[in-house]
Amino acid sequence: MTDKTENQESFIDASRIFTGHRALGLVSNHIPLVTRYIPKRKETLIVTVIGNSFHTYGSNKLNLLSIGRAHEDEITCLAADTYRVFTASGHIIKVWRRSTELSQEFKGHEKPIHLMLPFGQHLLAVDETNILKVWDINAAEISFELNFNPDTFSISAMIHPVTYLNKILFGSIQGSMQLWNLKTGKMVFAFNGWKSQITILEQAPAVDVVAVGLASGEMFLHNLKFDETVMKFKQDWGPITALTFRTDGAPIMITGSSQGHLAIWDLEQQTLVQQHRHAHRGAVTGLKALTSEPIIITSSPDNSLKMWIFDQSDGGVRLLRDQGGHKAPPIRLRFHDLLGEWILSTGLDSSLRTFSTVADLLHRNLGTAHYNQKKARRVGLEKAGPKMPPIINFASEPVRDKEWDSIAAVHRHQSEVTTWSFHRQTMGEHKLTHKRFFDNMALRKTSATCVTISACGNFAIVGYDSGHIDRYNMQSGLHRATYLRLDTEESSNLPFTRNAVRGVVSDALNQVVLGVYANGQVTTWNFKSVEIARETNLKAAPSFIQINRHSGLLAIAMDDFTIVVVEVDTGNIVRRLTGHDGRLTDLAFSPDARWLVSSAQDCSIRTWDLPTGMCIDHFLLPKSCVSLTFSASGSFLATAHVDDLGVYLWNNQSLYTQISLRSLGEDFEPKTAPLPGSSVKGSEPEIEESEQIEDEEEFSSPEQIADSLVTLSLLPDSRWKNLLSLDAIKRRNKPKEAPKVQKLAPFFLTSTNSLQSAEGQKDSGSRILDSSSSPFAMPLTPWAEKLNSAVTPEAYWAVIEELKGMGPSAIDSEIRSLSPYLGGSTHLLSQFLTSISVVLESKRNYELVQAYLGLFLKIHGSSLIEKHELCTQAEKVSGVLKDSWSTLQTNFESTLCLVSFFMNAVI
Repeated sequence: MTDKTENQESFIDASRIFTGHRALGLVSNHIPLVTRYIPKRKETLIVTVIGNSFHTYGSNKLNLLSIGRAHEDEITCLAADTYRVFTASGHIIKVWRRSTELSQEFKGHEKPIHLMLPFGQHLLAVDETNILKVWDINAAEISFELNFNPDTFSISAMIHPVTYLNKILFGSIQGSMQLWNLKTGKMVFAFNGWKSQITILEQAPAVDVVAVGLASGEMFLHNLKFDETVMKFKQDWGPITALTFRTDGAPIMITGSSQGHLAIWDLEQQTLVQQHRHAHRGAVTGLKALTSEPIIITSSPDNSLKMWIFDQSDGGVRLLRDQGGHKAPPIRLRFHDLLGEWILSTGLDSSLRTFSTVADLLHRNLGTAHYNQKKARRVGLEKAGPKMPPIINFASEPVRDKEWDSIAAVHRHQSEVTTWSFHRQTMGEHKLTHKRFFDNMALRKTSATCVTISACGNFAIVGYDSGHIDRYNMQSGLHRATYLRLDTEESSNLPFTRNAVRGVVSDALNQVVLGVYANGQVTTWNFKSVEIARETNLKAAPSFIQINRHSGLLAIAMDDFTIVVVEVDTGNIVRRLTGHDGRLTDLAFSPDARWLVSSAQDCSIRTWDLPTGMCIDHFLLPKSCVSLTFSASGSFLATAHVDDLGVYLWNNQSLYTQISLRSLGEDFEPKTAPLPGSSVKGSEPEIEESEQIEDEEEFSSPEQIADSLVTLSLLPDSRWKNLLSLDAIKRRNKPKEAPKVQKLAPFFLTSTNSLQSAEGQKDSGSRILDSSSSPFAMPLTPWAEKLNSAVTPEAYWAVIEELKGMGPSAIDSEIRSLSPYLGGSTHLLSQFLTSISVVLESKRNYELVQAYLGLFLKIHGSSLIEKHELCTQAEKVSGVLKDSWSTLQTNFESTLCLVSFFMNAVI
């Protein structure tokens, strides 16, 4: 076993309890997006890069379709065609089919790749040494390579001009362009350029014309055939970082800038139509127009993907849909609901977001905190003035979600505590603060340090670095009470020493309030009377606290890297946990309060068993965890990390499998676990030649996955569901009025056709079929003839397959024609029952055969009773039907039993 495999296995087995599930809130980075149009889906797929993996979104709803497998290194370049996605990571190019299946690997570059361009069955790749390699995709070999002198021509962009066979146009940092023939390997023409770095090349709607974007902010529409500039534009926002044209017929060009602005240009009038400022918080690096649609897609390093539509009266765009996450690393996480479906997250971007563990489409941004939120909603975030500092602490309670604000947030270096509404998905109107912080000059610089919301959801209790603890009403925002210590002068509300409050909590019944101070003092007050009930000294400085209200346990993180567990009712210390080698960053109780999960700056996460006071799980992470939270259902552990925009979910394995909870020994060496969705789990699969699929081939599911499974047909319900109700449908659709008889022509107007038809009737006599001589006078239909001659199972299958291609009325007519009174026979009825039996035994087309059998019994039920051989055949079909249904019924009952148990049993 190689060292690489051993390391990967150690990653997988790093934790006994938790396994990586997925990452939330990661959408895009600085790598430009690419699009792929899939004709069979009739949809454009959008591919974005997130570190060492990539996401694929659908353009119909901008929903996440798939997550690509992780690479060993960061992805440096991305490209795609109709069938494949190409990613460059380090010196290796990987080819993916269906965004998740690794098809090929190209190894041959000595430096990281920064440009790629699919070109038919070839792939062009340029690395940092300015070497162009042309890869044959099917053969996975280098066709040829070109070396460019980086001092005279350093490639910065490339494009294939439309109708230019085997030609590629290269742009350089020096500002010049070169047109090369890849088949001959020779340069066709050299363009002088504009003495400014070419940042992007894009094909214009007109043949021979290419759009050139420069770092100077200028853009040119250049005719390659005559080497002439057709149009020239310039934007004042810095370099052109992205450029595209509408493809739905409108002569519109859209450009993006490094400041996040969009510019829309009318090519006919050669004027600027609209300036859409602050479309992104970062540079617009990805910009694509959807094929034959008035829609563009943009991406940016601000971790967002946006869809814009041209439907404004002035020709401008508006935001249609967007996907996004934090623009700066998150610093605090908490589950909000009792089902573990919503995560509240605050980041250094001063925003509060909710992430859904169910679907990415449900992610929401509650907004960015502003001093004047009304003005920010009216004129926009950029024009509303400075935003508030980041939220460093918050508390939420879902009991009163729909009635008033349910979230209270503490901002860095601010005495005001803001309120937020989870139900309305917005920032509230109240700012909780006491007038003492404005009236007393000595308290002007006081900052709120911690907050909690009572279990009833009516009150927010805030602690300050001045030593004060105040209670506010969440509905009105008014101050209701102050909790004072014995060493505080009540008349002036000014403590003798500034003893900061490190944590404040209340119990589940609103009986007591606990405050933990920086000097190690723990004070307990009566919730209503605000009288001190008891005081305890921890004899060490605390950092922060976390409570589990159901069990009445309070966990206190100390500055000496230890954890103290206190019983709220008595104030006694029941556990003291030691083991971390760095400052503690967060604590989380399991729902049953049996476990306590802790994280520290030593990049470790430990799980403590509180009944025994022992550590039962310990693993390391690539980045230090700054916050973690346990879902109320116990299914997920969510973590946030230093300098990382994602929120990572971990599965609790104890809910699904038997795990060992024995305490870890002193000599235990923890292993490093990868962040979910950000590292390779297991070794890369070997690529075999037999796995290489031609571009035209598409995966098709087998007709039947297994012989023991019941397989349904792919026909729509309208083809079989109404077979038993055709008579009622015909009566319902019968015209209310009888057809009107056409007026007879005058006697002197006689057509030749009417004379010929009259003569034919005289010659042939009556045209009514005389069936009195024999009941079999009516001929058999072609389908009935095949049924009559069927002997082998394949022949019976062919009969049913032909019946599948008919409409409901034709099926009804064919089955009725089997009657002995309409030209059929007893043998035909028996043959039909045999064909039904053959299909039922194979367990295919299950619902279709049931419908055909139901119609057959409805029409020919009386004939079955009259003939003994038909009754015997029907009994055999009934036995086959019972056997197939008994298997289904057993599976249904087992599933319903398990579902009922999980819903009602107390686990």
